[in-house]
Amino acid sequence: MKRIVLIGGGGHSKVVMDIIKSSYEFEIVGITDENSQVKEVCNIPVLGDDSILEELFDKGVEYAFICIGISKNFDLRNKLYEKIKNIGFKIPTLIHRQAIVSPYAKIGQGTCVMAGAIINSYAQIGENSVINTGAIIEHDCIIGDNTFISPGAILGGNVIIKKNSFIGMGSKIIEGKIIGNNVIVGAGAVVIDDIPASCTAVGVPAKVIKKKE
Repeated sequence: MKRIVLIGGGGHSKVVMDIIKSSYEFEIVGITDENSQVKEVCNIPVLGDDSILEELFDKGVEYAFICIGISKNFDLRNKLYEKIKNIGFKIPTLIHRQAIVSPYAKIGQGTCVMAGAIINSYAQIGENSVINTGAIIEHDCIIGDNTFISPGAILGGNVIIKKNSFIGMGSKIIEGKIIGNNVIVGAGAVVIDDIPASCTAVGVPAKVIKKKE
């Protein structure tokens, strides 16, 4: 089995572990976490903080995966992802066995597809992203790197979501709309117009309520 270390021991890591364990492809050697109070997660030991990653790689651990969920701060996931790439770790794409993914879809490395998600024909998902439980990504959608699609979100065909964006639980984006970089779409929002970069949009229909400096 391939040996893998997980980065981040919060709640999101538990779901990632479920996918890894069900694949029978990887042996999880441990977790790194900056919180010294966390000693284990789901019986998997926390080995130390992120400073030990190079040592683990030198000891023959070939694979690593980011298990930190995206909330309002995308920088940490981005920095850790670049760190493990620079160290030399291989970064898998993880897809739950109960997800439905078209053979014509493309999914980047470091991306995790949770149980019940549906990704249809010719959708393209970037690197280091999360397609969460029960989300639906319709045909020809394009989702950028380091983007989080929350549980139950629905994207119509030909939707484009750019990098570092967060699509809230149960939100809906009608076909052909474009969501810019660094956007937060609130839970339950219905997006019927394009959303410009670096802002937060909420409501039905979704309206921009905040723009980042």
